[in-house]
Amino acid sequence: MFTPVLDGVMSDSPTTPQKLLAELLGTAFLVYVGAGSAAATGVIAAGTQVPFSMAQLGVISFAFMLVIVGTVYAIGHISGGHINPAVTLALAATGKFPWREVPGYIAAQVVGAATGALAIFVTLGADAAKAAGGGVTTYAAETGFLRGTLIEAIGTFMLVFVIFGVIDRRAVPGWAPMAIGSIVFAIIIIVGPATGAAINPARYVGPFLVTAAFGGTVGWDQLPAYLIGDFAGGLLGALAYLGLAVARDRAEVESTTPVRTAP
Repeated sequence: MFTPVLDGVMSDSPTTPQKLLAELLGTAFLVYVGAGSAAATGVIAAGTQVPFSMAQLGVISFAFMLVIVGTVYAIGHISGGHINPAVTLALAATGKFPWREVPGYIAAQVVGAATGALAIFVTLGADAAKAAGGGVTTYAAETGFLRGTLIEAIGTFMLVFVIFGVIDRRAVPGWAPMAIGSIVFAIIIIVGPATGAAINPARYVGPFLVTAAFGGTVGWDQLPAYLIGDFAGGLLGALAYLGLAVARDRAEVESTTPVRTAP
């Protein structure tokens, strides 16, 4: 997503192990703070019997926003700060990222997400974290598989669309992390009540596997909805932006005022 910065401290491009470690740590931060805030809210609610409301949803959304902003600023110049397999796949599918690096990136992201989820259990305690859902996103039975898949696709579409917009060379430089964090905040507000707003396969799979390993309740039948919805939505979001960008180039050319020639 970002070109490595060459300065007196980092004079060479990052190595592949450095990139993978950055993605692992970045995704771990995302899950620990983001998904962890959801689990912590559940722990507090269980003790206080306070019903879940927009206030709690707003705090969770804000936690996701802040950790994304900080993390992407921190590792964007090392690995690109994908921290999301749907982003990595969309970049590769559109020629903006080498396919040979995709397996390593996705593996690092999933391992990082599982590490972050494990840290949630360490922080909150296994029993409390398990009772609070472990940060796993779910959709209600009345939502159904198809609708859940579509909702996740819509959210991930918006996320990747914005990411492609802010990494466009014509975009205002330096604001990408803020823009990405902000759109995640906005998406969670509307998508969160419906599916939990994973909008990130690694963010979903990491807590899912760790919670299952600790004996928590997870919905294996819901897993495909999040994977299909997130990957498909991300790819469509990338293609939609590229189509818009091409159209904008042509419009600029066609609307240029002809230069008058002297009589």
